[in-house]
Amino acid sequence: MTVVLPKLLAPVVGDQSSVELEAQTIAEAIDRLLEWKPGLAVHLFQADGTLRPHVLCFVDGRATRLEDRSGRLRADSEVRFLQAISGGGGFRLAVQSPPTSFRSR
Repeated sequence: MTVVLPKLLAPVVGDQSSVELEAQTIAEAIDRLLEWKPGLAVHLFQADGTLRPHVLCFVDGRATRLEDRSGRLRADSEVRFLQAISGGGGFRLAVQSPPTSFRSR
């Protein structure tokens, strides 16, 4: 099965965007992933083990917050982590001039 990671985590995973793991369940996949790169834990999970608020997870194309990690995986399964982007005020904000502190000098 494959775990796909966001590009934002490239420095943590050595520019590797995905990793092949052997796992029968989602829980095993997460365990194997963190055995491979323990530093990922602080980027993906909060101290209580839940996903960080701005991390999205998809298992075989279905969104999940990983509350139930007992789900079975197939050899061709994919667990994909994404960084959610939030904030802003929609289109109006995008067409306004940037704040002075963000303008190039």
